[in-house]
Order: sequence, then structure tokens, then C-alpha cells
Amino acid sequence: MDYICLAAGKGTRFGNLGSYLQKCMYPVGVRPFVEYSAANLLKSKYINLENDRLIFVVGHHAEQLQNYFGERYKGLKVLYVEQVEQLGTAHALHVVYEALEPTGALIAWLADAYVKTEQFEALYEHPQVNVQTLGKGHEDEKPDLQIDIADGLVTKAFDGDSGLYDVGLWKLSPEVLDLMLSKFQKEYRILLNLQYALEQGHKIGYVIAEEWIHLGGTLPTVEENVQEVVAQVLALDKAQEALEKRIP
Repeated sequence: MDYICLAAGKGTRFGNLGSYLQKCMYPVGVRPFVEYSAANLLKSKYINLENDRLIFVVGHHAEQLQNYFGERYKGLKVLYVEQVEQLGTAHALHVVYEALEPTGALIAWLADAYVKTEQFEALYEHPQVNVQTLGKGHEDEKPDLQIDIADGLVTKAFDGDSGLYDVGLWKLSPEVLDLMLSKFQKEYRILLNLQYALEQGHKIGYVIAEEWIHLGGTLPTVEENVQEVVAQVLALDKAQEALEKRIP
């Protein structure tokens, strides 16, 4: 399995911080934010250090990820794919498709989303080759970003009314990755392109996330969201450490 972390964005919502810091490298405790998800990935029972790969899609301040993670992260091979122009999430995924020429499904996530071990495992285990991870959003989230579901499948990947939102974690087949440049609105947005994939007959399953922890969120404000996310991540990390100490 290839695990793709999309970490090319400029982090414009972070203001001047983005001039010198890649958003996902924002320090939380003594680690950059993105490392918490990478560490959770390594705890997955499905990780194979011999054959699996962690691939960062990089662009803005790529050197920060390259210097920090190097060629291997705790035994897992690390590669870097450059997104020269930051034209959206769907574009980043298509860059991966062209660079890797995958023959099977891969798991991808936004670098500013916190992903738990069980979420990686749930995608791996899901019988569908295309899967979205959905969660509840803030009450002021844009309504057209809602996802509709029925009978275990996504029925609308955009402009639904279920109260569920895409949290930035997916399993995607090569066939759907190939469609990622089909819909363009100022940038190539993944939800529009997943909706196009549905219209072309591809099935998309889903898993539900209990929490949506998103460092790049803007609600209720950017500052309040960052404060809440930092507190959540540190609390989760502390709880995980306590659990591991109890396990013989």
C-alpha cells in the first residue's frame, strides 16, 4: 500500500506564518503536526515496512518535510512528489497518479488533518476500492460541502444535505485518480471530481470519523481552531502514551 500525504499548500489562512513555515510543520508540543498522523500510520496493524511507502506531495517549503523525514521514517520508506503548481487537492492527487502509475488503490490524506490509527485501518479494511471518510462539521460550514449517503455508499460527493463532511482522508483507485482533472473551478477540487466519478459509474464507500481534527480549519476563527486542535492532539497523544505504558 502507498500512503499519500498532501503537503504542498501555502497555508494562506495562516497569514505570514506561511512565508517561512509549511503549514503541516506547525509545531505541536515537540513534533510538527503532520508527524502525529505519520506516527499513527506506523501503529497500523497493516503496515508493512518492507513494501509500503509514505509519499509526501510537496511544493511550498518542500525542504522542511524532506529535511525532517528524510528517506525513511522509523523504517518506512519515504518518497517526495513535487506539485509544481498548487492547483488544488484533486490536482495533487493526479500528480501522484502520473508519478507513481499505481496499479492498486492507495490511501491519501490532507497533511493538515489529524488521522488516527483506526481510521487508516478502516480504509484499508473497507471492501470498496474508493472510500471517503466523513464526519460532522462546524455548524457554520458551507452547506454545499455536505455529502449524501445511502445503503453503505456515497450518493452525492458534493452539495448534499446529510450534515456529513469529507474530512480529508480517502482510499482511491487508479481509475478514479485518473479522473481528478475532470472538473475545474479556479482550482481542481476533490469533491467535484469525486462527484464526477460517481456520475461515471464508480462506487464510493464511506467510513465515519468520530472527530474532525483539521489544523487548517477556519471556524469559528483560524486562531480558535488552531488552539482547539493543538489541545486535542496533545490530549490524544498523552492518552496514547498512557495506554501504551499499561500494555505489557
